[in-house]
Amino acid sequence: MLSPSDIKLLAFAQTLELTTRDIYAAVLTRKSLSDDESALLEQFHAHHVAYEQTLNGLLSKNALNKRDEAIYESFNAKLSEAQNIWVALLEIENIMIASHTKAIETIESAKVAALVASIITVEARHAAILASQTTTNISMALDNNTSALVAS
Repeated sequence: MLSPSDIKLLAFAQTLELTTRDIYAAVLTRKSLSDDESALLEQFHAHHVAYEQTLNGLLSKNALNKRDEAIYESFNAKLSEAQNIWVALLEIENIMIASHTKAIETIESAKVAALVASIITVEARHAAILASQTTTNISMALDNNTSALVAS
């Protein structure tokens, strides 16, 4: 049984995952991507679909099942120019990592914290791959100075 606090944190995480899923879906409609880029981003999209579905299963009737429109629109604007794709996707992955990491600090259930940690691990890999598209400086690529979003 999830505590009310864990429900709130997981519902917010689900909202972020839905938003990120939809950001990737929007990028995948672009004709400017190569086949390899599309395949990579399709895999990242699939990961976010799986995370959202897992969170939905945990939350059951407490699931929000909606994306954050403000975040989505903000990133849609950033993605309006092809040269911004990699930087914007790196930013959303870094936001996800920071936000999920912040959530772990207060999650009460060890099993839920382990699940969120497993999501962070894959999203950090996403970020590393996306960062390699923006710079050859490995330190710059792996630094995450992004602020976490927190459930209100």
